Amino acid sequence: MNLEPKSILPKAMKPVAGTCKARPGIMGPEKVFRPLPNRLTQAVGPIVFLDHFPKSVREPKTPSLPSGTSAHPHRGIATLTYPISGDLLHLDSSGGFGIVRAGGVQWMNAGTGVIHDEQLSIEFQKAGGTVYSFQFWINLPARRKAEPPAYMPVESEELPLIELPDGAGTVKVLAGRLMGEMSRVPTYTEQFVYHVQLGRGKHAHLPTEADLEYAGYLPSGSARIAGVPIEARQFFLFGTEGSSIEIANDFKSAVDILIFGGEPYTEPVVSHGPFVMNTKEEITRAYADYREGKYGRIDYGVLNAN
Repeated sequence: MNLEPKSILPKAMKPVAGTCKARPGIMGPEKVFRPLPNRLTQAVGPIVFLDHFPKSVREPKTPSLPSGTSAHPHRGIATLTYPISGDLLHLDSSGGFGIVRAGGVQWMNAGTGVIHDEQLSIEFQKAGGTVYSFQFWINLPARRKAEPPAYMPVESEELPLIELPDGAGTVKVLAGRLMGEMSRVPTYTEQFVYHVQLGRGKHAHLPTEADLEYAGYLPSGSARIAGVPIEARQFFLFGTEGSSIEIANDFKSAVDILIFGGEPYTEPVVSHGPFVMNTKEEITRAYADYREGKYGRIDYGVLNAN
């Protein structure tokens, strides 16, 4: 854990309280880095999980339809999947179906239980290209964990894109609100996910709100956050004081930075595997309901109709 002396920062600037590297891993055939949870924190606001799927090039191929081998359940969370490159196909057992192009988001409320399957779209498999994406898990309030599942695809052009002053770059509001702009992705508590693209040699300030928790992640390149050097695949957690976030890019090219968080989650949290609930008994019931088929089945026949 790296600590930055707070006394050298202007009062308005949020300090970086700590940093740590994302953990590398493998998910099926995919390489993945997991910035959250980590040794600094188990959650930032209601956000309990972040996976980073790094850039990889896929050669054109004869496409394969999803067969259920990668399908898996969730309960008690909302998932937010963000493909910066690559088009994603989504199917779930509540009837959710959609294809989101690069730059859009797939939002799914798992609610009381759902099985979902995500893979590259048929068209993208045929054409090939670069794949680069992220997935967040957002812990639902207890009262929302008993609601039916829901799904919403949101294309890139439907998400607010804020131009930063002096041509410094842009901020895409994936969830929540910023500078008078609001994403149409549903939220049940105060929460936010921003994608900042900062040009070479540029710097910017983002306003923050009191009583919210803030963190960020740098997938590649390097940057300075509140004066602290941040390296590729590094998570950074902000302190509670201050009213703005300072970002500076001394890297040789533009950088992508994710800023996320929200209001503290004050209910008990018990998680295991793909389930995030409030008690151990609820986790046990989540597994039992899944084994008993109560989450339903994905209708892969919908692919033939589309």
